[in-house]
Amino acid sequence: MINILISLAGAAIGFLAFFFGLNAGPVWSLLIGLVILFALNFFLGKRIMNKVTAIMESATKILQKGKFDLAIKTIEGAFQYSKWMLMVNSQIKSQIGMIQYLKKDFNAALPNLEATMKKNWMAMAMLGVTYMRKKENEKMIKTFDKAVKSNASEAIVWNIYAYCLLKTGDRDKAIEVLTKGVKKLKGDDRTEGNLKALQNNAKMKMKSFGDIWYQFHLESVPMSMRMQAGGRGAKGGRKIVRR
Repeated sequence: MINILISLAGAAIGFLAFFFGLNAGPVWSLLIGLVILFALNFFLGKRIMNKVTAIMESATKILQKGKFDLAIKTIEGAFQYSKWMLMVNSQIKSQIGMIQYLKKDFNAALPNLEATMKKNWMAMAMLGVTYMRKKENEKMIKTFDKAVKSNASEAIVWNIYAYCLLKTGDRDKAIEVLTKGVKKLKGDDRTEGNLKALQNNAKMKMKSFGDIWYQFHLESVPMSMRMQAGGRGAKGGRKIVRR
Protein backbone atom coordinates (compact mmCIF):
# COMPACT_ATOMS: atom_id res chain seq x y z
CA MET A 1 0.00 0.00 0.00
CA ILE A 2 1.02 3.63 -0.58
CA ASN A 3 1.67 4.33 3.12
CA ILE A 4 4.12 1.44 3.32
CA LEU A 5 5.87 2.42 0.08
CA ILE A 6 6.31 6.02 1.27
CA SER A 7 7.59 4.80 4.64
CA LEU A 8 10.08 2.43 3.00
CA ALA A 9 11.27 5.17 0.65
CA GLY A 10 11.72 7.57 3.57
CA ALA A 11 13.62 4.92 5.55
CA ALA A 12 15.90 4.20 2.58
CA ILE A 13 16.65 7.90 2.07
CA GLY A 14 17.37 8.31 5.77
CA PHE A 15 19.72 5.30 5.78
CA LEU A 16 21.63 6.51 2.72
CA ALA A 17 21.87 10.07 4.04
CA PHE A 18 23.33 8.97 7.38
CA PHE A 19 25.52 6.20 5.94
CA PHE A 20 27.07 8.09 3.02
CA GLY A 21 26.44 11.73 3.94
CA LEU A 22 27.29 11.68 7.64
CA ASN A 23 29.43 8.53 7.76
CA ALA A 24 27.32 7.30 10.69
CA GLY A 25 28.18 3.66 10.07
CA PRO A 26 25.83 0.80 9.11
CA VAL A 27 24.35 0.15 12.56
CA TRP A 28 23.39 3.75 13.37
CA SER A 29 22.24 4.36 9.81
CA LEU A 30 20.02 1.27 9.96
CA LEU A 31 18.55 2.34 13.30
CA ILE A 32 17.78 5.80 11.94
CA GLY A 33 16.18 4.22 8.89
CA LEU A 34 13.96 2.02 11.07
CA VAL A 35 12.89 4.98 13.20
CA ILE A 36 11.92 6.89 10.05
CA LEU A 37 10.06 3.83 8.73
CA PHE A 38 7.91 3.36 11.82
CA ALA A 39 7.37 7.08 12.38
CA LEU A 40 6.22 7.71 8.82
CA ASN A 41 3.99 4.63 8.82
CA PHE A 42 2.41 5.69 12.12
CA PHE A 43 1.67 9.30 11.18
CA LEU A 44 0.52 8.51 7.64
CA GLY A 45 -1.69 5.71 8.96
CA LYS A 46 -3.20 7.99 11.60
CA ARG A 47 -3.91 10.64 8.98
CA ILE A 48 -5.72 8.17 6.72
CA MET A 49 -7.71 6.61 9.57
CA ASN A 50 -8.84 10.04 10.74
CA LYS A 51 -10.26 10.69 7.28
CA VAL A 52 -11.95 7.27 7.14
CA THR A 53 -13.36 7.69 10.66
CA ALA A 54 -14.83 11.08 9.75
CA ILE A 55 -16.64 9.50 6.79
CA MET A 56 -17.92 6.62 8.94
CA GLU A 57 -19.23 9.03 11.60
CA SER A 58 -21.02 11.05 8.93
CA ALA A 59 -22.58 7.87 7.54
CA THR A 60 -23.71 6.83 11.03
CA LYS A 61 -25.61 10.10 11.48
CA ILE A 62 -27.29 9.55 8.12
CA LEU A 63 -28.13 5.96 9.04
CA GLN A 64 -29.76 7.08 12.28
CA LYS A 65 -32.26 8.96 10.12
CA GLY A 66 -33.11 5.72 8.31
CA LYS A 67 -31.44 6.73 5.03
CA PHE A 68 -29.75 3.42 4.21
CA ASP A 69 -28.79 4.06 0.59
CA LEU A 70 -27.35 7.50 1.33
CA ALA A 71 -25.34 6.05 4.22
CA ILE A 72 -23.89 3.39 1.90
CA LYS A 73 -23.05 5.99 -0.73
CA THR A 74 -21.32 8.10 1.92
CA ILE A 75 -19.22 5.16 3.12
CA GLU A 76 -18.24 4.30 -0.46
CA GLY A 77 -16.45 7.65 -0.51
CA ALA A 78 -13.86 6.10 1.81
CA PHE A 79 -12.73 3.65 -0.88
CA GLN A 80 -10.41 6.37 -2.17
CA TYR A 81 -8.22 5.69 0.90
CA SER A 82 -8.14 1.89 0.56
CA LYS A 83 -5.03 2.01 -1.64
CA TRP A 84 -3.19 3.95 1.03
CA MET A 85 -3.48 1.57 3.95
CA LEU A 86 -3.93 -2.14 4.57
CA MET A 87 -7.27 -3.34 5.97
CA VAL A 88 -9.14 -0.13 5.11
CA ASN A 89 -10.87 -1.89 2.22
CA SER A 90 -12.18 -4.69 4.45
CA GLN A 91 -13.39 -2.18 7.05
CA ILE A 92 -15.33 -0.25 4.43
CA LYS A 93 -16.88 -3.38 2.94
CA SER A 94 -17.93 -4.73 6.33
CA GLN A 95 -19.66 -1.44 7.18
CA ILE A 96 -21.51 -1.47 3.86
CA GLY A 97 -22.40 -5.13 4.39
CA MET A 98 -23.89 -4.41 7.82
CA ILE A 99 -26.08 -1.63 6.44
CA GLN A 100 -27.23 -3.84 3.57
CA TYR A 101 -28.05 -6.52 6.12
CA LEU A 102 -30.04 -4.02 8.22
CA LYS A 103 -32.16 -3.17 5.18
CA LYS A 104 -32.63 -6.93 4.60
CA ASP A 105 -30.69 -6.97 1.34
CA PHE A 106 -28.98 -10.19 2.39
CA ASN A 107 -27.67 -11.23 -1.04
CA ALA A 108 -25.93 -7.89 -1.56
CA ALA A 109 -24.60 -7.94 2.00
CA LEU A 110 -22.97 -11.39 1.77
CA PRO A 111 -19.83 -10.58 -0.29
CA ASN A 112 -19.20 -7.45 1.76
CA LEU A 113 -19.63 -9.25 5.07
CA GLU A 114 -17.27 -11.97 3.85
CA ALA A 115 -14.52 -9.33 3.68
CA THR A 116 -14.86 -8.44 7.37
CA MET A 117 -12.19 -8.95 10.00
CA LYS A 118 -12.75 -11.41 12.85
CA LYS A 119 -12.73 -8.72 15.55
CA ASN A 120 -15.82 -7.05 14.07
CA TRP A 121 -18.22 -9.24 16.03
CA MET A 122 -21.42 -7.74 14.67
CA ALA A 123 -20.42 -8.18 11.03
CA MET A 124 -19.19 -11.71 11.75
CA ALA A 125 -22.46 -12.59 13.47
CA MET A 126 -24.45 -11.16 10.55
CA LEU A 127 -22.33 -13.25 8.18
CA GLY A 128 -22.99 -16.38 10.22
CA VAL A 129 -26.74 -15.71 10.23
CA THR A 130 -26.66 -15.13 6.46
CA TYR A 131 -25.01 -18.52 5.93
CA MET A 132 -27.68 -20.05 8.15
CA ARG A 133 -30.40 -18.48 6.01
CA LYS A 134 -28.75 -19.97 2.93
CA LYS A 135 -28.55 -23.38 4.65
CA GLU A 136 -24.75 -23.34 4.36
CA ASN A 137 -24.33 -24.81 7.83
CA GLU A 138 -20.64 -25.67 7.54
CA LYS A 139 -19.76 -22.08 6.63
CA MET A 140 -22.05 -20.84 9.39
CA ILE A 141 -20.24 -22.92 12.01
CA LYS A 142 -16.78 -21.88 10.80
CA THR A 143 -17.79 -18.22 10.85
CA PHE A 144 -19.25 -18.34 14.34
CA ASP A 145 -16.29 -20.34 15.64
CA LYS A 146 -14.01 -17.53 14.48
CA ALA A 147 -16.37 -14.91 15.91
CA VAL A 148 -16.54 -16.37 19.42
CA LYS A 149 -12.81 -17.06 19.47
CA SER A 150 -11.96 -13.45 18.64
CA ASN A 151 -14.82 -11.91 20.63
CA ALA A 152 -15.19 -14.24 23.59
CA SER A 153 -16.49 -11.48 25.89
CA GLU A 154 -19.47 -10.63 23.64
CA ALA A 155 -22.37 -12.60 25.11
CA ILE A 156 -24.70 -11.93 22.20
CA VAL A 157 -22.34 -13.66 19.74
CA TRP A 158 -22.40 -16.90 21.76
CA ASN A 159 -26.18 -16.72 22.04
CA ILE A 160 -26.81 -15.96 18.36
CA TYR A 161 -24.50 -18.85 17.47
CA ALA A 162 -26.56 -21.19 19.65
CA TYR A 163 -29.80 -19.71 18.31
CA CYS A 164 -28.74 -20.41 14.71
CA LEU A 165 -27.68 -23.95 15.59
CA LEU A 166 -31.08 -24.50 17.15
CA LYS A 167 -32.73 -23.18 13.98
CA THR A 168 -30.82 -25.80 11.98
CA GLY A 169 -32.03 -28.51 14.35
CA ASP A 170 -28.76 -29.11 16.18
CA ARG A 171 -29.78 -28.60 19.83
CA ASP A 172 -26.85 -30.67 21.13
CA LYS A 173 -24.32 -28.44 19.37
CA ALA A 174 -26.16 -25.36 20.62
CA ILE A 175 -25.89 -26.65 24.20
CA GLU A 176 -22.19 -27.35 23.64
CA VAL A 177 -21.64 -23.77 22.41
CA LEU A 178 -23.46 -22.16 25.33
CA THR A 179 -21.67 -24.40 27.79
CA LYS A 180 -18.40 -22.96 26.50
CA GLY A 181 -19.94 -19.49 26.53
CA VAL A 182 -20.95 -19.74 30.18
CA LYS A 183 -17.35 -20.58 31.08
CA LYS A 184 -16.10 -17.52 29.20
CA LEU A 185 -18.90 -15.23 30.41
CA LYS A 186 -18.95 -15.96 34.12
CA GLY A 187 -21.97 -14.42 35.76
CA ASP A 188 -23.87 -13.62 32.55
CA ASP A 189 -27.47 -14.49 33.48
CA ARG A 190 -28.71 -14.28 29.89
CA THR A 191 -26.33 -16.95 28.65
CA GLU A 192 -26.87 -19.16 31.69
CA GLY A 193 -30.64 -18.83 31.29
CA ASN A 194 -30.54 -19.78 27.62
CA LEU A 195 -28.32 -22.77 28.36
CA LYS A 196 -30.85 -24.03 30.93
CA ALA A 197 -33.65 -23.44 28.45
CA LEU A 198 -31.93 -25.56 25.82
CA GLN A 199 -31.20 -28.31 28.32
CA ASN A 200 -34.91 -28.34 29.22
CA ASN A 201 -36.09 -28.38 25.58
CA ALA A 202 -37.43 -24.84 25.95
CA LYS A 203 -37.03 -21.79 23.71
CA MET A 204 -34.13 -19.38 24.02
CA LYS A 205 -35.01 -15.90 25.27
CA MET A 206 -33.16 -13.20 23.36
CA LYS A 207 -35.21 -10.09 24.22
CA SER A 208 -32.85 -9.25 27.06
CA PHE A 209 -30.20 -8.28 24.48
CA GLY A 210 -32.37 -5.35 23.45
CA ASP A 211 -32.30 -3.44 20.17
CA ILE A 212 -29.12 -5.09 18.94
CA TRP A 213 -30.81 -8.48 18.86
CA TYR A 214 -33.58 -7.27 16.56
CA GLN A 215 -31.04 -5.87 14.09
CA PHE A 216 -30.29 -9.47 13.10
CA HIS A 217 -33.88 -9.93 11.82
CA LEU A 218 -34.24 -13.32 13.49
CA GLU A 219 -37.33 -12.26 15.43
CA SER A 220 -39.91 -9.56 14.79
CA VAL A 221 -39.68 -6.39 16.85
CA PRO A 222 -42.41 -6.43 19.54
CA MET A 223 -45.25 -3.97 19.03
CA SER A 224 -44.38 -2.19 22.29
CA MET A 225 -40.86 -1.44 21.00
CA ARG A 226 -42.24 -0.25 17.66
CA MET A 227 -44.56 2.16 19.43
CA GLN A 228 -41.70 3.47 21.56
CA ALA A 229 -39.54 3.97 18.46
CA GLY A 230 -42.40 5.75 16.71
CA GLY A 231 -42.84 8.02 19.71
CA ARG A 232 -39.22 9.09 19.56
CA GLY A 233 -39.70 10.42 16.04
CA ALA A 234 -36.64 11.33 14.02
CA LYS A 235 -34.39 10.85 17.03
CA GLY A 236 -35.35 7.21 17.25
CA GLY A 237 -33.59 6.24 14.04
CA ARG A 238 -31.64 3.07 13.42
CA LYS A 239 -28.30 2.70 15.09
CA ILE A 240 -25.58 0.26 14.23
CA VAL A 241 -22.76 -0.98 16.43
CA ARG A 242 -19.37 -0.46 14.78
CA ARG A 243 -16.24 -2.33 15.74
